[in-house]
Amino acid sequence: MNKTILTTLTLGLGVTFAGHSAHAAEQPVNKAELADLAMNHQAQLNKAPVEAGTYNYDFDYNGYHFNFESNGSSWTWKYHTAPAHAEAAMAQPVAAPMPVKQQAPVKQQAPVSEEAAQSTATVQVNDHLQLIAQRESGGNIRAINPTSGAAGKYQFLQTTWDIVAPAEWKGKSPASAPESVQDAAAVKLYNEYGASQWVTA
Repeated sequence: MNKTILTTLTLGLGVTFAGHSAHAAEQPVNKAELADLAMNHQAQLNKAPVEAGTYNYDFDYNGYHFNFESNGSSWTWKYHTAPAHAEAAMAQPVAAPMPVKQQAPVKQQAPVSEEAAQSTATVQVNDHLQLIAQRESGGNIRAINPTSGAAGKYQFLQTTWDIVAPAEWKGKSPASAPESVQDAAAVKLYNEYGASQWVTA
């Protein structure tokens, strides 16, 4: 994934910002918070810079490389997978605790199983479930929440997954299942228990 956004801030008459320059290595920054903004709250980053004035935050976090820059009148932000760190990030527990919120935190990638790669079936998913998937994981079938352990496109907890998943997928990570299996399990959960199973519904 490689996402780059350039936004220009138009300053009105009489509006000034106190200029300062910061680099992630020079000043303490909340890397977890900035990573969460870039991956889960992009509209907020497009609307306003992370702070007034000039700054340059450039760092690696959880297998991704992040960059936030501003010259005081325009700002950019971007992130992409950091290949050198991706394997280490998946093998290590999260170093900084993520805040416990109902928002989806920074995601890690689960390995793709051979069974998942071979599946091509599709399942009819209603509009509400499609919206839930976007809110839960951004539609990423390999998403894993490092705080709760929820996984997959619909962020299933393992106990819930084991109730609605096909027999051959029970006990396995939802994030390792093909998208069609995850869709079918979500449809089953939605039809039998309703949308209240997801906090973002």
